[in-house]
Amino acid sequence: MLGKTAVVLLTGLLCACVQPPPPGGVQPAAAPPPAAAPPPPPAAAAPSSAARWVRIRTVPCARLLDASDEDRAAATMFYLGYQASRTGVRDINVGGLGDVGALAIKYCAAYPDRPIAEAFRAVYALNR
Repeated sequence: MLGKTAVVLLTGLLCACVQPPPPGGVQPAAAPPPAAAPPPPPAAAAPSSAARWVRIRTVPCARLLDASDEDRAAATMFYLGYQASRTGVRDINVGGLGDVGALAIKYCAAYPDRPIAEAFRAVYALNR
């Protein structure tokens, strides 16, 4: 499909560039130069093709503390779901997830060498 689109666009561009000769040999006035085309959007970073395995139960809390805010939020949501799955929880108080995540991060700050999974297990057990 992309190939067909490129052919149509390329054909359209070529037709737009080639002007028929003026009738009677009269040369038209020079047209103003076309406006510069906007720059193309930046290319997205290519995803890494190498597999990266992580042992969920042994990642130390220090990794969570060193992560960016976005990565920390994603890891928090992952570990909340992971812990809920391990304990067989079917219902979650969505309003309390932020509190549990914040308490797990405090736990990690106090014990940076312990696994993140342990922090969420401890905090999750207290807040069920």
